[in-house]
Amino acid sequence: MFRTFSLICILSFGMLLPTASAAVLFLKDGGTVEGEVLNPDEISRKTYRIRTTDGLEITLDARLVDREQRRERDALLEYNAKAPFTDNTVENHHFWAKWCGEQQLPDQAKVHWQQILELDPDHRDTRIVLGYTKDKTGDWVSSQDRLGNKGYVQDKGRWRTQYQIEVENILDNREKEARYWRDTIRDLSRKLPQSEADLLTIRDPAAFAALRDALLAETNPRYQVILLRTLVRLPYDGAFQFVVGWSLRTEETSEDVRQVSIEEVQKRIREFPEARRSMIAVYRDSLRPTTHPEIIGLAAKVLGDIGGVEAVPELIEVLVQVRTEVIQTPQQGQSFGSGGSGINWGAQPPKTITTPLPNQAVLSALQKLTRVNFGFNQAAWRDWYRQTQRVPTFNLRRD
Repeated sequence: MFRTFSLICILSFGMLLPTASAAVLFLKDGGTVEGEVLNPDEISRKTYRIRTTDGLEITLDARLVDREQRRERDALLEYNAKAPFTDNTVENHHFWAKWCGEQQLPDQAKVHWQQILELDPDHRDTRIVLGYTKDKTGDWVSSQDRLGNKGYVQDKGRWRTQYQIEVENILDNREKEARYWRDTIRDLSRKLPQSEADLLTIRDPAAFAALRDALLAETNPRYQVILLRTLVRLPYDGAFQFVVGWSLRTEETSEDVRQVSIEEVQKRIREFPEARRSMIAVYRDSLRPTTHPEIIGLAAKVLGDIGGVEAVPELIEVLVQVRTEVIQTPQQGQSFGSGGSGINWGAQPPKTITTPLPNQAVLSALQKLTRVNFGFNQAAWRDWYRQTQRVPTFNLRRD
């Protein structure tokens, strides 16, 4: 009569007799041999007779083999043929638990580890394998209970906090959205100009990166304009600032495209006045003494056109830029007579030459914004601006 466990195994796994035994032999020198074991039932094994996957039959000394791993099907055949007849003891379950682990049969192994706990609840090796640890009172606590008490939950086979799960779900959704828009924008861009209407209806902020990349890769000015108009309509401040910055690109070869970007930004501001702050911030940030004069000129022109009085202090500071050059003076000398004697001053120290670079576009913007004119006299502009800040009733803003 079978033991209790034997009956469970018969009902769960069935009774199958092994026929062929396919396996992977892991050799002690690090190599592997895969094929069908022709002598699977050899007692006190001394050799392995193998028909390899290439059809060759070879014989290996068992001393060369570190371990044998059966293929899952063959391992199940052997397990179903032998395990149900095992006596229900700790030692036998321990043997089969380890054997199933080596043969990549985790579900069957878990059955045997759990059977061990039924027979010996304090079996240390089994408790450790199943993820138990002892708490402060000396009781065994499962990893599930321990992590659950700390606020962890099991999700997709891993223990994580609810916050980690929510963050990962958000990131997964973002990645899915990014892939969707990358494919969609690529297809629509290839169908321009017929797809113009479809592009202009896009309002999902998640489409920003795909639209930006499409614009940067586009060389047709007409299609660039369509992509710019799509970007500026996105309800996303980053997209709006990107279009603002596009008007300052020195590599922009089409003035028509640049002008369209400015017009679209201005239109957006009229529809959503709160967007003005973002636009002004981009242009003000470009007004630095180290910025290329052409970019400064572009920013100044736009600021003058849109009434960007907030940028007056920065415009004053870049009204005249300074170009610095270091010139190495050649060595000077003078000699008299055939003996070469004379005066020789040697190498002179390098000279630093500074050249002021007045920017007419900046001056024009300042005149338009302030209705005063101090020419390129930065000191006068600075004094005037300080005076305006001291008079509480004076307002530079001309709405």
